[in-house]
Amino acid sequence: MKNKYVKRSRISEAKFRELLRFFSLDLTSTQIAKITGLNRNTVNRYLHEIRCRIEHTNHVKSSSIISPEPDTADDPICMLIREERGVIFTAVIGSNTLFSLDLQDIGFDLVINTADESHRFIGFRNPDPEMHRKKINRIENFWGFACLRLSKFKGLHPATVRLHVAECAFRYNHRKDDLYPILLQIIRNNPLF
Repeated sequence: MKNKYVKRSRISEAKFRELLRFFSLDLTSTQIAKITGLNRNTVNRYLHEIRCRIEHTNHVKSSSIISPEPDTADDPICMLIREERGVIFTAVIGSNTLFSLDLQDIGFDLVINTADESHRFIGFRNPDPEMHRKKINRIENFWGFACLRLSKFKGLHPATVRLHVAECAFRYNHRKDDLYPILLQIIRNNPLF
């Protein structure tokens, strides 16, 4: 089948656009599978690839020095958040990796330990207290948005946490935009599979 968004596609372009439309509306894979008539495993595979493309758009230069995965399955996950001119950037690392990093040099503002939801500010303090408070408020606003959004999954596989966090940052950064045309453009530039 000819599909400009997916190489070697087994679903039509119209069906893929329908799947992407429901993804942009933030429906779960089970809901999308019911509505579109596709198999849930097929929907999960496509959503995983879409989230991979989203993660690449939210890439942070300083995160290249960070191990992208936790060291072991038992290693608690920490989330790093950076806010720059109203745009949120994230990275997910294992807490064992966190202790081996010089936190001032990695360029993030906040570290959140997801095991106990403790967080600490590690960024540079703005000399203007009002500007500093606004930055902290934007970061905390994102963290609240991410917690609310991720709670609907009732648990995530450790291998996909970073993709879901990157998706949360993408949705938060584009919360006033229609995600469907943005996602179409991202996937047209870098087709799936």
